[in-house]
Amino acid sequence: MMDSRLDFVTEVAEWNINRDNLMYSPSLEYSMLDEELEEFMEGGITGDTINQAKELADIAVVAIGGLTKLCGGDLEKIQDILLAVTACNNLKPTEKVDGKIIKGDKYVSPEDMIEDILDDC
Repeated sequence: MMDSRLDFVTEVAEWNINRDNLMYSPSLEYSMLDEELEEFMEGGITGDTINQAKELADIAVVAIGGLTKLCGGDLEKIQDILLAVTACNNLKPTEKVDGKIIKGDKYVSPEDMIEDILDDC
């Protein structure tokens, strides 16, 4: 299924950039994410896994679009923020509580790294 097209983050970012859609509004981002989450939950209630997959993808698209706007379209900053969060999540142990991997003693929050990335936004 994979081909030589742009990676997901770049494709979503460029969709926003090409439409001059870089005005960041936390309330708009919240509203769009809330709408997608609502639709995901509806699919969960009905057991519609196709809808759930679509809505999870929509949530990811809206979130990456929000990061694109927050970072003024700077793809490097978007990637760096995502990698900072991933790096910190990788410090979590494998122990789960109610299906969720817990943070544990070695977990470090990515806020300081993100602050450094956003410093010149």
